[in-house]
Amino acid sequence: MVVVMHNASNAAASLPADNSSASRPEWIRVPKAGTICPHSGLSRSFICQLIKVGEIDSRSMRKRGAKTGVRLLSYDSLMAYIRSTGEPGLTK
Repeated sequence: MVVVMHNASNAAASLPADNSSASRPEWIRVPKAGTICPHSGLSRSFICQLIKVGEIDSRSMRKRGAKTGVRLLSYDSLMAYIRSTGEPGLTK
């Protein structure tokens, strides 16, 4: 799998080294169509592919019986995936 990092001022490079929850969210929203994730620099379509193949953890939040909801990503699993691919901007 090839990872393409968009220019988001190397968001992945500035990840917190410690596990302090004060410096990072637990869950983040999937970016809107046509935009990139401000936390990772990845596009919405690439993130959706990662969710589909099970590379990152996500949850769908919606009321019972509702047709629409909100897709949330685990910040930790997204950052773990990025770290597993090597240096930001490089391919695996």
